[in-house]
Order: sequence, then C-alpha cells, then structure tokens
Amino acid sequence: MTAYKLHLQVLSHHCDSTGIVHFPRYHEMANSVVEQWFDEALDWSYARMQGGENASAPVVQSAARFPTASRLGDHLIWRLAVSRIGNSSIELQLIATCGGETRVEMDLTLVLSELGVMRPRRWPDEIRARAADFLSEAETA
Repeated sequence: MTAYKLHLQVLSHHCDSTGIVHFPRYHEMANSVVEQWFDEALDWSYARMQGGENASAPVVQSAARFPTASRLGDHLIWRLAVSRIGNSSIELQLIATCGGETRVEMDLTLVLSELGVMRPRRWPDEIRARAADFLSEAETA
C-alpha cells in the first residue's frame, strides 16, 4: 500500500487567538488533502467531476481524534489511505503528524453521487482501480 502524502503548514487562519489549530480547521485541511488526492492520484479533479461528469463525492460520515495540539507555523504531513471501497462509497483514513507526533486522525466516508438529485452512483472502474493502490494493508491482507 502506498499512502498519499501532502504537506500543509499551519497558517494563522487555521488557529484561534492562542495560536492553536481550531478543530474545525482540521476538517478543512482534510478536505484539501482529499481534493488534492482526487486530482493528483486519481486523475479525477473535483472540477472535472462536478463540471463535466455531473458527480460529487460528499462526506457522509466523519470521526476525528486530536491527540496533540498543532500550533501556528507547524508543518503537518498528512497521509491518506483507503480503508474500504464499496459500490458507491469509499472509506478513508487521514493522519496528520508533525515531528513524528500524531496531531489528528480522521476517518471519512465519501459517497459518489449524482449532482442535483444526490443519488448514489457506482465508482467508475478506472477510479476504483486507482483508489485501490491506496488500500491499507489490513484491507488487502
């Protein structure tokens, strides 16, 4: 399994007045990681998906743990792995670390949907195959 990795620096707009990342900002960062993964690793950008293919992949379930605070200026290394690929859903695990220390762990479920009617649809075979390259070892064993 190969994890998708993305580096994000903690900026002032991520933080509260004490300079600590405000927890909803982690969700925004996670969304950025997922969007970049779709674009770079799956070769299916949100712009292409929503613009020409009448599809979207909204988060339908989210769980997060925040073992250690992140501060202004920290450099977070985000890792994304696929836990499971269903017919229309995909489960992702995202972990952000700084200096080897886990700052946030997130489990997200996305469902591929038709825009407008928000009806689930099956993942295209080529996207499913690319996403499978990121399946966690527990799923492939």
